[in-house]
Amino acid sequence: MRLPADEAPHRGPVEWWYFNGHLTATDAAGQVRHYGYELVTFQFVGLTPAPLYVANLSIADLGRGQFHFGSRQAVHPVPSGHGAFALSTGGWSMTGDGTTDRLTAALPGYALALHLRSLEPPALHGRGGVVDLGPFGVSSYYSFTDLATTGTIVDHGVRLAVTGTSWMDHEWNITDLFSGAGWDWFSIQLDNGTQYMCYFLRDRAGKVVASLATKVDRSGSAGVPGTALGERVLGHWTSPATGITYGSGWVLTLPGGHLTVRPDLVDQEVGAAHQLGPVYWEGDSTVSGVLDGKAVSGVAYTELNPPGQHL
Repeated sequence: MRLPADEAPHRGPVEWWYFNGHLTATDAAGQVRHYGYELVTFQFVGLTPAPLYVANLSIADLGRGQFHFGSRQAVHPVPSGHGAFALSTGGWSMTGDGTTDRLTAALPGYALALHLRSLEPPALHGRGGVVDLGPFGVSSYYSFTDLATTGTIVDHGVRLAVTGTSWMDHEWNITDLFSGAGWDWFSIQLDNGTQYMCYFLRDRAGKVVASLATKVDRSGSAGVPGTALGERVLGHWTSPATGITYGSGWVLTLPGGHLTVRPDLVDQEVGAAHQLGPVYWEGDSTVSGVLDGKAVSGVAYTELNPPGQHL
């Protein structure tokens, strides 16, 4: 892997640039408001005569206890890039150069304009940025796990300055995204300055067949031994919109202890059964636990794609 060169689009069958974040704003009345967001752009080459771009935006309005999402599509040639990406899908945009990123997107009632600045080097997952995805084949994969975030959110006509922290994933060279297998994925940002990326891949029967975790802190990033990694699902939730059943609450076993991840809203399903593109659960979550004998806490985003779901 070569960074920042690999920030730019490639020409494999499936690629995505993914951001999530946790935002805080204070309104004119002094009330503190909290939001979570996800913005992802998928690039599909070969599904249509020209490359297809599908972008999803979701906003978790934690003060109102509401979740909103939308999707846009575009068909155009793969954008050229030299150590950077500049993606536009139906008026939504994301740009990045390995140091800073800018995101602009909107839903009915909400609009985001964010500036992200990396506080740590990129984390290369697996073996130098190449991961074994079991039933999905292999993939190139890195993350920026600690992005200082500033900007604005327009909340039902009220423009608010926001600050917070974000996470960025970039993945490509996926060889078989249509296998019918599934995954549970976690981006965890602890208050002590440590981050974890964890995933658990499941076969069609729901059995975990591959897992991986990377620990990131100020000393760098390192893989977590697979024998020290585990997941226990605490409960389930069934979507009234799609009928898909997702896990809801998780205990992750890591070296030195465990983390409990709980969704801040139960219904954070992105997509609908009739749309082109993925249907999945992507949720703002809260983290607590004990590592190396010390209580820890933080925030997370959890992504669930149960076995049997397809793009």
